[in-house]
Amino acid sequence: MNLDQASRLRAMARQQVPETALFRSRVLAITSGKGGVGKTNVVAGLALTLAKLGQRVAVLDADFGLANLDILLGLSPTHTLEHVLRGEKVLEEIVLEGPMGIRVIPASSGIQELTRLDTASELRLIQGLQRISETIDWLLIDTAAGIHDSVVKLLLAAQEVLLVTTPEPTSLVDAYAMVKVVHLRDSEKTLWVLVNNAHSEAEAEETLEQLQAASQRFLGREVKALGMIPSDSSLLQSVREQRSVVEQFPRSPSALAFRQIADQLMKKVPLQKDGFASFWKQLSLEES
Repeated sequence: MNLDQASRLRAMARQQVPETALFRSRVLAITSGKGGVGKTNVVAGLALTLAKLGQRVAVLDADFGLANLDILLGLSPTHTLEHVLRGEKVLEEIVLEGPMGIRVIPASSGIQELTRLDTASELRLIQGLQRISETIDWLLIDTAAGIHDSVVKLLLAAQEVLLVTTPEPTSLVDAYAMVKVVHLRDSEKTLWVLVNNAHSEAEAEETLEQLQAASQRFLGREVKALGMIPSDSSLLQSVREQRSVVEQFPRSPSALAFRQIADQLMKKVPLQKDGFASFWKQLSLEES
């Protein structure tokens, strides 16, 4: 997208939502350095836990390579984001109501990457998200794994970033690579780290300490520890049953851990009167 296109896009979007009507919402992108760390489970768990706490939550499935959030929650979309980008549907027509009232914006594997849309497609998406954001407190973005440029642009556009890793050495190495890429693009970006599938608190703490030490030594920056989700057979069972562990086993160790993490996010991620506006403006600027 060239500068003229980006400027026109932002002007058109502002016509839909006046500057005086900016929304008080939080935009959190959840990512991982590699696949297989349970990132989408974390997204679902956090979304449902925030909803249990009385928050209005929407989840954008931006993992266009492996769009599976709807499958994890037992939802069956008739239409997906692809239909919106083509102009066949408006965003509200594809939104699924998930458990506990969360709203899920389903993606479709193999469609264009979010940051490589033409002006018309991006405008449809932005205007739809603006309308939905009028009635939400949180927009969670489930990105693809890895350090692809399209993923990084979404992370830079979000208000804050949550990086999911596991104690495995390969996962930790890839997590550091993600920290480095984000840091080099935006050294001020708030970056939380969550250790998933930890067998003990000591193992999670060691993982966080190793990542923190590498980040401080080589990048001169801190990452913020958000906590851990323990290894839990209940979580695996809930995945097989296509339901979130928060809904299926609310007293399980992982569900209780999600509650602690959601409480922290509620306290530590600030409300911004233009939180959502900042997201779409930054996304446009990244392509200009």
